[in-house]
Amino acid sequence: MRPMRLRVLTPERTVFDAAVDAVIAPLPDGWIGVLPGHTPFQARVLRGEIVFRTGGHRQRIAIQGGLLSVEADVVNLLTAAAAVDTDLSTLEQQVGEASKQATLMEQEAEKHIGRVYHALADTFDRRRRRARR
Repeated sequence: MRPMRLRVLTPERTVFDAAVDAVIAPLPDGWIGVLPGHTPFQARVLRGEIVFRTGGHRQRIAIQGGLLSVEADVVNLLTAAAAVDTDLSTLEQQVGEASKQATLMEQEAEKHIGRVYHALADTFDRRRRRARR
């Protein structure tokens, strides 16, 4: 059997890009298996895990749902987050931790921006007072 290419892409990076023999993905109306030569299609993929086979070995990729497209022996999966050889609960924990970290960084940036804003306002206020004299 000829291989096909599986690419799992998130907004941040390419999580997986390699030749595989088969892909199984959770769709809203059930699981679908994709083999080389499959008819082109696009479908929404549910949160969970996709399974792929390469040389008799099965691997999984945890995903947060997304869009699956199959065309010319290329399977593209676009998702918000994904991790190879990880279960969904671990992926969601990682996403939660990253989200908390991003929130903390955003709050810290807002503090600094607030300080800069107040410093600029004070500077303009002092200049305005000097100009009035």
